Amino acid sequence: MFKSQQSNKHITVIGLTLFERIFVLITPPVVGLIAGYFLPSIADWAAGLPWFPFQGPLKLVASIQGMWLTIVTTILGLIAGMWLSAEAIKNSLFITVSDDEVKLKIKDSTQRYSRSDIASMFIDGKKLILLGNTGQELASELYESTPAKIADTFVKHGYPWSFNGDPYEAEYRLWVDHTPDLSPALNALLRVREQALQNKDVESAKEMQCEASKLGIMVRDRGKFQYWRNLDKVNEVGHDEK
Repeated sequence: MFKSQQSNKHITVIGLTLFERIFVLITPPVVGLIAGYFLPSIADWAAGLPWFPFQGPLKLVASIQGMWLTIVTTILGLIAGMWLSAEAIKNSLFITVSDDEVKLKIKDSTQRYSRSDIASMFIDGKKLILLGNTGQELASELYESTPAKIADTFVKHGYPWSFNGDPYEAEYRLWVDHTPDLSPALNALLRVREQALQNKDVESAKEMQCEASKLGIMVRDRGKFQYWRNLDKVNEVGHDEK
C-alpha cells in the first residue's frame, strides 16, 4: 500500500515506499519465471482433460519435446513478469501536496492544480476526485493508499475535503437515451460513451467525459449506468469540519 511521507513541513508526498517498490519489482518476475518453468508440464496435464478449454494450443505445447521448450517458456514468463512490474509502477499515482498546489503524477503525465481552483475533494470508491469552482471535475484518479491517510493529508494542508463524499450527489440523474433535458449532441455523445464503456475502452470514455464537461454537464458512472448533472451555474460547495 501507499505511505504518506513528509519531505518537509510544507510538502507531503503520497507514493510507493521503497519496500513497496522492491516488492512490485520482484514479485511478478519471480511468479512469471516459476509459471513459465512449469508451463510445459501443466500443458501436458491439461491436454489430457477433454473438458479443459484451449485444447488446441495445449496439445500443441504438450507435443513439443525437449528441454529447450522449458527454457523458452521460463524466459517468456520472466519477461511477462517484468512487463507487469513496469506497468504497475508506471500506473501508480503519486500525489504531491503543498499549501498552494496539488500535483498528481501517473504514467508519463503530471497534472497541477492551484489551491484556489479546487472547491472540493473527496473519495469515490477507489478514486480521488477533485472538483473546481463551478462543480466541474478537475481530476479523477485511482489511488492505492487508505482514504483516511489521503483525507488527513489534504486537511492538514487546508484543502476543502468533503467527508460526506460528492457534495453534488443529489443533483445527478440517470441518463437514458434521448433524454429530453439534454441536447441531441449530448445524447449522441453519451450514447457513444456507453458503447466505449461496454467495450472497456477507458481512455475513450474519459475523453468523452471531458467533452461532456465542456458542453455543460458532468458525467459519472455507477455500475453499467451513466449519471449526469448540469454545470450551467456556480453552486456553493461547502466542506465538513474535521
